[in-house]
Amino acid sequence: MFCESQKTSASVVPSRQEETRELSVLVVRIFQYAFTERDIAYRGIDQLSFLAVEAEALARAFLRRNNSKPITRFFLHYNSHMTRSDIMRMIYITGDSNAFLSNRGKGGVFKKISSQLSELQKLGVFSELVIMNKYVPYHLPEDIHVRFREARTAPYRNVWEKIRSSSDIAQAIGEEIESSDERSILYIRGLSPSPKMIRTLRKKRKCRVVFELQSFAEREAALRGSRETVLAMKLFYGKVLRYADGIVGVTNEIALHYFKMSKRRDLPYLANGNGIDVTSVPLRTPPEFDGRNLNLLSVAQVAKWHGLDRIIRGIACNDGKTNIRFHVVGDGSEIPNLKKLVSDLGLEENVLFHGFKTGKELDELFNKCHIAVGSLGAHRKGLSQTSELKAREYCARGIPFICSVPDADFPAGFPYVLRVNSSEEPVDVEQIISFARTICSKDDHRHEMREYAMNNLDWSIKMKKLVEFLSGILQNKDDR
Repeated sequence: MFCESQKTSASVVPSRQEETRELSVLVVRIFQYAFTERDIAYRGIDQLSFLAVEAEALARAFLRRNNSKPITRFFLHYNSHMTRSDIMRMIYITGDSNAFLSNRGKGGVFKKISSQLSELQKLGVFSELVIMNKYVPYHLPEDIHVRFREARTAPYRNVWEKIRSSSDIAQAIGEEIESSDERSILYIRGLSPSPKMIRTLRKKRKCRVVFELQSFAEREAALRGSRETVLAMKLFYGKVLRYADGIVGVTNEIALHYFKMSKRRDLPYLANGNGIDVTSVPLRTPPEFDGRNLNLLSVAQVAKWHGLDRIIRGIACNDGKTNIRFHVVGDGSEIPNLKKLVSDLGLEENVLFHGFKTGKELDELFNKCHIAVGSLGAHRKGLSQTSELKAREYCARGIPFICSVPDADFPAGFPYVLRVNSSEEPVDVEQIISFARTICSKDDHRHEMREYAMNNLDWSIKMKKLVEFLSGILQNKDDR
């Protein structure tokens, strides 16, 4: 620490640049601990006071030697923000148990949330993550501020636990609202419709509440056979959204769907597709395609709406001139059904289930495969548009891929995506073989895909768009 170093090496006078750098680091550290009075209660006043005293000692020593008025103004400006900041603050709330409890915290949703918050911090938005769950996750982002609130979340043992979960979530969100100021936005991933949530949002509040929605949740619930969830959504979804301050959908179709459900013509909504931290994944080294052997790859938390059964049934129809191997990476509820289908069709040598993979093992599979497989069953959820996280990873790694419905981030003329028909029919693997033959002959396809991802899909691009949208909401001073 600075004060300690003064005592041990008094003859060494730190340069102005070194002192400025140390001061900046301390200011950032203090902001991380003290955006609001509530954080002081969570973090402890002793820790906050120690950092504040340390920063003040450094600043005063610097000012005595340099008489720097600009630095004085900066420090006074910073000090005024310790009690009330006019900078946007986002409280990102999620109750998604799969995001932080499955796959050792390295799944797509985990990476999405972590990347979103990290990028928001780079853009000057004070961001923190609030995880609502019945268990404290073992794997949490290390570079963002995280809090945990105990609440019942899926999987549920019975209907009554599901009902109590809705009450827990509404209660927690209500407490967050009460302790947030007019520069705060509660950014809630997903929706938990209930009468208590309606009552919570109907009250007058200082902060803004925005929902991020990823799919037609009611249709997903119907696919899972969760009738009570479908009923709750039909009864309460629109009423909850009526008292929101904004909606963010990962596709225009989803955003518009929930906008109409709210029955509020003045409700702001934004279509902002998923992104990726491009630098977080390596550029692959693609294999040669000789026309005799084709390796396909799917990386997913596999569910029915991924439609991987369509590829498997397509392989069963293959005439055998090209040997096709389909590598399925990941776990999920649909894996047992796919394994049974593979066994019934006698395709054990053609379809390989690798389970969850990460790091070098995953990189090796990307380097081994020619074409990746995106979602082929979005129509099962009633979707005609998609914004898959894995499609962004495929593009960033430089592997061409197939999908069945349009994605706004990949226009019709984008040469490295093959769009197959959106139906229950088996995928025509001859189309994929022809696609691989064309694309794999281009030596620079991986670099072109990487560059496209950096310029269009990186979270730095996506979060700028989100911040502009949220800033517009904050400018509306019409509190409820």
